Amino acid sequence: MLSACQPNRFVSGWVPYWGASNGRATISNAQVGPLLDDVSMLWYGVNNDGTISTLGSASSLQTTVDVARAQGLPVIPTIFDSSAAGVMSGIIADPVTRESHIQHIVDLVVAKAYDGIDLDYEVFAFGNTRAQWPAITPNWVAFVHSLSMQLHSRGKLLSVTIPPVWTNGPHLVGYTVYAQDQIAADVDRLRLMVYDWSVSVPGPISPMFWVNSVISYSSSRVSPTKLQLGVPAYGRHWATQKYPTEICPDGAITRGSIDMKNYAALAGAHHVTPVRDSSGELTFGWTEVVSGPRTRPITPPVIDPPAVTIPTVTAPADPGGLKPALRLAPPSTPVTCTLQHTVFVPDATSIRQRADAAVAADWSGIIIWAFGYETADVYQQLAGVGLQRPGGAVVATLAAPVVEGSRVHVTGTALHPDFDLPVPVRLTATPVGVGTTVVHTVVARTSVANMPDGVGPFHGIDDTFSLPPGTYNLCGTMLLWGGATVTNMGCSQVTVTLAL
Repeated sequence: MLSACQPNRFVSGWVPYWGASNGRATISNAQVGPLLDDVSMLWYGVNNDGTISTLGSASSLQTTVDVARAQGLPVIPTIFDSSAAGVMSGIIADPVTRESHIQHIVDLVVAKAYDGIDLDYEVFAFGNTRAQWPAITPNWVAFVHSLSMQLHSRGKLLSVTIPPVWTNGPHLVGYTVYAQDQIAADVDRLRLMVYDWSVSVPGPISPMFWVNSVISYSSSRVSPTKLQLGVPAYGRHWATQKYPTEICPDGAITRGSIDMKNYAALAGAHHVTPVRDSSGELTFGWTEVVSGPRTRPITPPVIDPPAVTIPTVTAPADPGGLKPALRLAPPSTPVTCTLQHTVFVPDATSIRQRADAAVAADWSGIIIWAFGYETADVYQQLAGVGLQRPGGAVVATLAAPVVEGSRVHVTGTALHPDFDLPVPVRLTATPVGVGTTVVHTVVARTSVANMPDGVGPFHGIDDTFSLPPGTYNLCGTMLLWGGATVTNMGCSQVTVTLAL
């Protein structure tokens, strides 16, 4: 068992709005809690005008946030780009609409007191064409940079979720539109969705050869401690035609998703035993003979326009008439075919394998899609992964400020050793005598050498802000998730003699 002195927080997860109760059960599970690093609620979408909408029940969202807060976890909800292809690329291409969209995001984060936001803008990859990517990328980079500045100045974090890039021999493959190396400095989390390798045809969801290639590429572009490996807690079930000469009934050929927690019952119902595929996932299958009708639409006849002018009809149409004709052939004689059912699905062992690979590459850890899909033994396996956060006391230090004209340069370190996420810091400059206290919020996210193993380097403060002439007591307070005060960082007295 892990203890509070031996944290192993390298597991994050999404909670989708359609599976809130199951996701909450995972978050509040006492066996899971010591592994959790942060939680993202996929609950927000983008409207065509750049405003943000709630996709699911607002009360259910708040309950989920409350459950995460009760576990002391960072809450970083996800905004999904639910707009049509071309809408978001148009929003970020125009500086005015781009900044308006950014303001909507910042307003949401501040109003709800979230610890940050996670962007899942997949339409660039799957809605826009590759030929459009070169035009989208610089606008995307500018958008992420500006959003980052706005959030960090308010003590909030930025996470970005993207589909991956990998190598195939000398060739670069994948979704380069997201420019990992160009946005790396602006993000606190970069999450790679390394799943859906096989969709249209049977195959593994997240094969290890692909995972390893993604890890290798992204590690060469982004500081590994900012990276999270997206792992699936679902599989897929295909029903395909076994013999090409047969004709299958309508609706017989299908594919669908299956949650991890349901695969054992499906295999048992068909008396088959899953086996380990070379991809690292489980697979099983069975055959089935099905019969039914095969209907085909009739092509409407081609009607040539009349050669003469038709007089205008003045009488009203018969209200019982003008009904569309049913253009379907009658059901055919029943047809029969043999279906091959194939299932690929991860299990606790395969998720552990992917977590081991991420940790071995010094990544922050993994993020599961989605909390509530997985089996209980996943966390028994993950408890044995080697990464350990240092634990112990928080680190909260403020160096003596340096006055540079009217500007005050502040450096220091702020770290909660159970987590590798940067933490917010509130700086206050209170005049000695008469005057108004200046409050300045930052995120301790600059690189610091010699940080403890397991938390990464991004826990430094390096900030400069202006003050009117006067003498001030400058103090720092390290904040934790939800804005709770953790510890004072100390105070120093500074004197500013030059006017702003």
